[in-house]
Amino acid sequence: MKRDLTRPSSLFRSLRRLLGVAITAGLMGGCTPIMLDDTPAEDHWQQATHWPLELPAPHADDRFMQLPAGDDQRLAAGDRLSVRVAGSELFDGSYEVDHDGRLRLPWLSPVEASNKTIDALADEITRRLVQEELIRPGLAHVSIRLEEWAPLAVAVSGAVFFPGEAVINTRLPEERMVRRDFAGGDASQQRRLSAALTTAGGIRPDADLSHIELIRDGQTQILDMRGLIDGEYAANPWLRVGDRIHVPSSGAFQAALMRPSPLTAPGIVIYASNLTTPANNNNVSNYTVLRSQVPYGVRMLQGVINANCVGGIQATSGSRRAVLISTNPMTHQPVVVDRGIDALLANPADVGVNPYLMPEDVVGCYDSGVTNIRDIARTLTDLLTPATLL
Repeated sequence: MKRDLTRPSSLFRSLRRLLGVAITAGLMGGCTPIMLDDTPAEDHWQQATHWPLELPAPHADDRFMQLPAGDDQRLAAGDRLSVRVAGSELFDGSYEVDHDGRLRLPWLSPVEASNKTIDALADEITRRLVQEELIRPGLAHVSIRLEEWAPLAVAVSGAVFFPGEAVINTRLPEERMVRRDFAGGDASQQRRLSAALTTAGGIRPDADLSHIELIRDGQTQILDMRGLIDGEYAANPWLRVGDRIHVPSSGAFQAALMRPSPLTAPGIVIYASNLTTPANNNNVSNYTVLRSQVPYGVRMLQGVINANCVGGIQATSGSRRAVLISTNPMTHQPVVVDRGIDALLANPADVGVNPYLMPEDVVGCYDSGVTNIRDIARTLTDLLTPATLL
């Protein structure tokens, strides 16, 4: 008995009906069938009527607040010094302050150097040389020259993106070698309080810059650092071993802090995905390039553009949607924002529609309804082709 090849099989008829249902559903939906948390613009955590566009100006009497007493750079473990003793080459050389904060010279008992100024250390070495009868009184003349400031670890807490231990004044080995060969000193500015804040990820948009706390030797001093945001003078002391910094929260989102400054991160890392067809391995999907750095203060629209989600053929790309997976830094609660590309383009200044990006945010893009229908049809065609050969 011959098979009638002109009549479609029951499998073929079923697949054809399924194709019709899929196309109809795609036309009615007009967007990706994935269900997303479409956060209303008015409910987004950055959307508030009371956050200031500008920071309040410091009062005349506290703009030039006094720096901590004795605001000068103090020595710490790892600092490299050049020591010269007049009339005796036995002690001359280049030395590093040891891990315990003491300096060790030949034939001299260890000298406490941590948290001392260079001049104070020179005076102490002079006194010890005479005390230990290594040089006669009146003949000990010690000269110390700084060769390189070492990295310094301090504690940062409060309204910063990455609180914890902040290691400041770090340098690449190549830079250290160049400075050692060509520089006769070290004028690094990276051991100031502002460097500790940026190393801790920068201040959050809710930081209260008028009451930054510097805890040193059990004493707390309040510093007003608002001037650094606008290029004005502000207290920015040198840090020492054992210092702790706490940045209180104002409790409100401040758009004035969402831009690069000496207290904010110069850039943030975001993760972006724009795969029309999900890849089955990282090499095909270029996984290594999904992590990108953008300037601090950019918004969701710039992140979407960075992921190449905007542009192309209007008929197939005009109605795409984007999802932002973020974290409210004040409450540490996850936030998922679903926005249409058209809405982002039409409302770039509305922070509720087009929110600011935070460090480690994730931006993903979904195709338009036309692209969805095309891919559904392509998939079903791949299934139908073997069926027509039965």
